[in-house]
Amino acid sequence: MDLKKSISLFFLIFFIYSCEKNVSTYSFNGYALGTNFNVLYNSEKPLKNFKKLTDSLFSKFNKSLSTYIQSSDISRINNGENSIIVDDYFIKVFKKSKSIWKDSDGYFDPTIGLLTNAYGLGPNKIPNYSINIDSLLNYTGFEKVNLVNSQIQMKNGMFLDFNAIAKGYAVDLISEILIENGVNNFLIDIGGEMYANEINNVKNTNWRVGITDPLNPDKKNNRIFLENKAIASSGNYRKFLIDPRTGDKIVHTINPKNGNANQTNILSTSVIADDCMTADGYSTAFMAMPLELSKMVVQSKPEIEAMIIYVDEKNEVKTFYSPGFEKLLF
Repeated sequence: MDLKKSISLFFLIFFIYSCEKNVSTYSFNGYALGTNFNVLYNSEKPLKNFKKLTDSLFSKFNKSLSTYIQSSDISRINNGENSIIVDDYFIKVFKKSKSIWKDSDGYFDPTIGLLTNAYGLGPNKIPNYSINIDSLLNYTGFEKVNLVNSQIQMKNGMFLDFNAIAKGYAVDLISEILIENGVNNFLIDIGGEMYANEINNVKNTNWRVGITDPLNPDKKNNRIFLENKAIASSGNYRKFLIDPRTGDKIVHTINPKNGNANQTNILSTSVIADDCMTADGYSTAFMAMPLELSKMVVQSKPEIEAMIIYVDEKNEVKTFYSPGFEKLLF
């Protein structure tokens, strides 16, 4: 190699090394959608306008989809207004929900918010231990809800609630913000719903995330590598009530088939997918579904991987891993 080529190669290596050394990991924290969120990203300098961008996103998101804000589009629809033109956020969440509703045989159902509220686990936090389930079931069923020309058509008295999928979609939207601003290496976490893009190029490793142990919620029992994938987890270990009459646990995951809110043998679920909205929706669905049906769905959909922790017929805690999920454990 002649001297000129050697010098050129030296400066190329030096340039690459210098660029890598200038990249740092930055953290951005906040509170939105009723939970804490955190973003880790690799960049040569912090994004100065990141807070402004995320604040604007969450403001628009809440105006469209928050059941906790009475002036939001979804609240107005739930209150009987039938002339609301919904935005793209609403449309994307609705269509993804409809798809998962079909795949899950109706176990993922955004209309069970009526039951969630009645039990005291939604925006209405007043517990009711003697609700008339049969009466309320007349006003549930996602098959009764349609989107026509950007307007929702549904029976008066029904209640839409996309909280089981909304956090995942918000993760996807923050991912879009980062990429649009030239940041390609990051990990987003909104209340346990996560997406990792590329690798942590400061450490030159995949992003590593922990999964909560449902029997010990303060402990991370499983850890996985994540790259260009999302993971969402669901469980009833934090949000539940105890019926003072029976001592039964009333959980947030409701069976849309019968309105039952009692704990099943499914303790927690985690789903990996290409986007967090998909992962979020299926992790919720698998909490309500019978285990064997969940396994069939996972096996039929190569785009998702799952971990399901459950109690078997001998009252022993077991874990089902799909092959692709198990490969990511460390």
